[in-house]
Amino acid sequence: MAKDAAATYIAGQPADKRVLLEKLRAIVTATLPDAVPALKWGVAVYAIDGKNVCALAAFKDAVAINFFASPMVLADPKKKLEGSGKSQRMLKVRTATDIDAAGIKRWLKAAAGPAA
Repeated sequence: MAKDAAATYIAGQPADKRVLLEKLRAIVTATLPDAVPALKWGVAVYAIDGKNVCALAAFKDAVAINFFASPMVLADPKKKLEGSGKSQRMLKVRTATDIDAAGIKRWLKAAAGPAA
């Protein structure tokens, strides 16, 4: 079975980033089994019915999961999400303890829309 685009992207990252990206990828695939991974803008992007839902990316000091949704639908009482645009927010992950699985699942469902 061929690797998906997200797996290919993650495999090319440094070991410390790869571990965190794999944890995030597992949450995405468990929460949104119909999401299709692709490489866009040089990072792994998941879409449902052609609508971008989230992206996984590695940076110098962290990895991140971007949620493609209005901040109005991404409830964030603990102020973990970063960004100031009208159509997305990002959760930076520096260590495994930064991965709030329940919050990520909630944000993924919100980004995917009412059908998720």
